Amino acid sequence: MRGGAAGGRGGGSMRPGRFGRYAIRTADGVQEAAYLPIGGIEQYIRVRGRSRANPVLLVLHGGPGSTLGATACRWQGALEAAFTVVHWDQRGSGNTYYRDPAAPPPTVERLLSDLDELVDALRARYGRDRLFLLGHSWGSLLGGLYALRRPEKLSAWLPVSQMVDFKRSEQVSAAEAIRRAREAGREKEAERLAQELEQVLALRRLDRAGAEALLRFRRRKERYLPPQYGGPSPLGGLAAPELTGNDLRWKLRFDRMLAANAALYEELLGGLSLDGCPPRYGVPVILTAGERDWTTPYPLAAAYYDTLSAPCKAFLSLPNAGHLPFRERPEEWSHILLDALAQI
Repeated sequence: MRGGAAGGRGGGSMRPGRFGRYAIRTADGVQEAAYLPIGGIEQYIRVRGRSRANPVLLVLHGGPGSTLGATACRWQGALEAAFTVVHWDQRGSGNTYYRDPAAPPPTVERLLSDLDELVDALRARYGRDRLFLLGHSWGSLLGGLYALRRPEKLSAWLPVSQMVDFKRSEQVSAAEAIRRAREAGREKEAERLAQELEQVLALRRLDRAGAEALLRFRRRKERYLPPQYGGPSPLGGLAAPELTGNDLRWKLRFDRMLAANAALYEELLGGLSLDGCPPRYGVPVILTAGERDWTTPYPLAAAYYDTLSAPCKAFLSLPNAGHLPFRERPEEWSHILLDALAQI
């Protein structure tokens, strides 16, 4: 694996002594962070696992821009026993963004090219012909496009909280919120939701005004929907041993996340969707979804699953989870996923 090790609090030090109960202590385990030359820039990965002999699992975060790797050690312990787990800060996100803020911004095609380079680098590093790919939310759309294009490099595709179409997600979740508002006798709120939905559907880019309109709409909508982001308090993540200064800066600067990923949001608002691709996957597909998820609505994920073909497939639902099933129900989610993988 070429590329420099990440060092310093701002970049991603991996000093074993500060990991406590999250330290990888097995003789052939791996616990490291590095910047790799991908797509003409240096891009950041974190790697954790109890045995280098295990297959590789590459995780694609959501958002765009919502990095996962800094606090993943709190919920992915069962995965680390079965896989060498790799988290990637995508172009325009987290530590990769701060390495070179002036780098060419992410577009879907640029990210797919970056992803292909990273897959090849990991295959070479760990001596694997194929690896497992997991994508959450936005990462499930990006990863779905990749799995359709490059099945020969994957052992299985594992979408979580499947994003099919950004605007359709907003429509479906708004319809549910409006229904619940009317049931509660809040007709004026239902009317406001309908009006704000039309404003969101008319957006073509997420400039400051557009972002404010989207966030205002989502806050109103979430008053009537089940909690979407359960699990341990996010404040607990501040004690995560792999958290870097750049991780923290990134999470506190939502405006920067939107600006860095503006081109991607334009593509999502412009109609980027898995519906435009024949859903014929050349690898096994195991989709997990929380039944309370209205961010990437559960009904849309279930409907998409019904249309896709694959050598084998499974749809795994978690009744008491929302948009982050791996964080809300980590033991249950890991168990059903690993059990399904054992059967393919």
